[in-house]
Amino acid sequence: MENYLKYYVYLNYKMENWRDKVDPIIKIHLEAHIKQTLQHKDAYNQAKDKGKAQIWIAVANLSKQIMALEIKIKYLENVLKDISINLNELKAQKREVIPKPKRIIKKKK
Repeated sequence: MENYLKYYVYLNYKMENWRDKVDPIIKIHLEAHIKQTLQHKDAYNQAKDKGKAQIWIAVANLSKQIMALEIKIKYLENVLKDISINLNELKAQKREVIPKPKRIIKKKK
């Protein structure tokens, strides 16, 4: 039993240690994804392979985020398209309202 306990402590240290060696630029994102995945602990604890279940939950969370971004991008594209159409219509109206000045030709004496 004592050997098992030492091994368990070693594994916990090793599991925490690898996260400390992650590049600080992505570490914030890693920790955020781990925190998000922990919200589904009840689900992945029922899985045969808990590690794979955690990865699939993380993938599903990323997929959800990507889909939300795609919806926002599509919305912004449509807004910009509408703005462009409205600007073109305004320019056309402006051309119709303001006639171009005519050249004045002076008569020779």
